[in-house]
Amino acid sequence: MKKEHGDCVWEQVPQSDAAPCDRFKHSCALYNGYVYIYGGRKDSNLGDFWRYNIAHNEWEQLPCSKEAPDQLEGHSMVAHEGVLYVFGGMIDSPANQESTPLWMYAIDVQMWYEGKSPGCKGKSPTNRKGHSAVLHQTSMYIYGGYFDLKGAVEEFWAFSFDAENWSALSPHTRGTGPGPRHGHTAVTYNGAMYLFGGLKNMAEQNDFWKFDFRRHNWSNIKTSSGPPKLVGHGSLVHQNCMWIVGGGLASRNPSSHLWKYHFNTRLWKKVSHGKEGSHLGKIYHSVTGVSPQTQQAQDVGDKETLLPRIPAGKRLSSWASDKVGSVPRTEDIEMKALNQFDMPVFCSCSFSSQDLADEQHLLSHCENSLFTSTGNINVGCESKEPLPVCDSEDFILIIGGKPLSRPSVISVWQLKLGHA
Repeated sequence: MKKEHGDCVWEQVPQSDAAPCDRFKHSCALYNGYVYIYGGRKDSNLGDFWRYNIAHNEWEQLPCSKEAPDQLEGHSMVAHEGVLYVFGGMIDSPANQESTPLWMYAIDVQMWYEGKSPGCKGKSPTNRKGHSAVLHQTSMYIYGGYFDLKGAVEEFWAFSFDAENWSALSPHTRGTGPGPRHGHTAVTYNGAMYLFGGLKNMAEQNDFWKFDFRRHNWSNIKTSSGPPKLVGHGSLVHQNCMWIVGGGLASRNPSSHLWKYHFNTRLWKKVSHGKEGSHLGKIYHSVTGVSPQTQQAQDVGDKETLLPRIPAGKRLSSWASDKVGSVPRTEDIEMKALNQFDMPVFCSCSFSSQDLADEQHLLSHCENSLFTSTGNINVGCESKEPLPVCDSEDFILIIGGKPLSRPSVISVWQLKLGHA
């Protein structure tokens, strides 16, 4: 099924019964030709873990050990040097309100471990949902989020991959930036983080912010036009532009509009035009950018060419598995991710839990009246439909999101950017 919107072409990628069930408020990350997704929500919270081979349009469910996260929604995931970093999204309870919900997955040895930081009480973030997570140099930056009992926060944290410790930026930036925020998205470009929209407390926003990593300050970007107020959208960076896909308001159907902000000209452009198709609008989905160079997945089982970055403080022997012939040497443990577009640009859109009464009131129409889901996941056969990609074009993958698909296997759309 294809539908052209102005200069872009939408195309649905058919999925087999081997695909995961459709979902929203999940997280995804692109690494080495695969899209990894974890958790999310359907009728309830999910705790399954999958990877998607882009070139072959095939899904594989990955095993989860006792160190893996449980059911998560509204969490984040980023990939760095062979490791996936999953943060937040836990089911809220007094038992986990004070813990730091960080998990790491070494892709090549297929092992999880919990990112505990002994002795860091009071110096690391606690559980939250609907935050943003971006990469800059050798750190992951977490902004905002929502606590079911405490509401939205303006906390700003950095996690160093090398030192495996947290540092708080918010004491130095409080009151000067976006403020308490959740349901927004953020990307990094040229030494800065760009944040758009979301909910400030309980009000939808379309404000646009820049955080300069070198100067350590926020600035509000004023433009004469741009996207409307959005929650649950997706964003990424491609060709010197920030792209925003979908999202919407709690009282309306999700939008299928596509916007891009050109960093050099500082202008917004609405790329998609014409009458919106309801089957194209998505909210609480995940997006990732794919170029022809990143479509081909390498053999993740090839340990001679692909070695994981063993996180600091972990004994090498603890990373041994049945699929690893020998323990990797310390000098061999560094590897580099394949570039996707200009920078690591993926950003899964997430949101807070439905449990809080005010939150439920705000989202009730969008989450319960407009959207429904049916069916169960079936696993056991492989997809026979190759991904209809173009060798010379970049495209955006839109995975999952509301409204959920029928049948209930996960929806995958590609948006070709060859003429955008």
